[in-house]
Amino acid sequence: RSSDLIAETQEGLTRIKNIVKDLKDFSRTNATQTFILADILQGLQSTLNIVSGEVKHRAEVVLALTPLPHIACVPSQINQVLLNLIVNAAQAMPEGQKGQITLRSGVEGAQVWLEVQDNGAGMSQEVMNKIFDPFYTTKPQGVGTGLGLSVSLGIIQKHAGTLTVQSELGVGTTFRIT
Repeated sequence: RSSDLIAETQEGLTRIKNIVKDLKDFSRTNATQTFILADILQGLQSTLNIVSGEVKHRAEVVLALTPLPHIACVPSQINQVLLNLIVNAAQAMPEGQKGQITLRSGVEGAQVWLEVQDNGAGMSQEVMNKIFDPFYTTKPQGVGTGLGLSVSLGIIQKHAGTLTVQSELGVGTTFRIT
């Protein structure tokens, strides 16, 4: 029926409008490197919407977020770090096994923190010692460049923050941005 077709078309257009909005929020199209006061949890939500296709078949995302004050940052860069960490967490899930990614946030003194925790394959100490090195990757050839975590660390350091990792083989990994 034509009324069903019209309703489906309107639903599709609304979905497209939301995707475009999320992409704009994600990239903050005024791609300046200027620090502005921003809600990084709003950026996190836009990032989740962007990566949902990559993540949904590999992991359930659990939000355990505490409200955060707005912080001075370059939102598109923080979003890029979050995207890297979330996609890496999804890709850490053993093949054929749907895992869980838990996102947490909080405030400690004058700093805010975000955690991306997965129950994927985990990493050995040897791998953890190298993960922030440029071009180091554990992914198959042609899948990863080995630049994601190196670039992410640089971005967080430029924001006067830290990016730390805890991991246990067979248990999972937690990245913490402060």
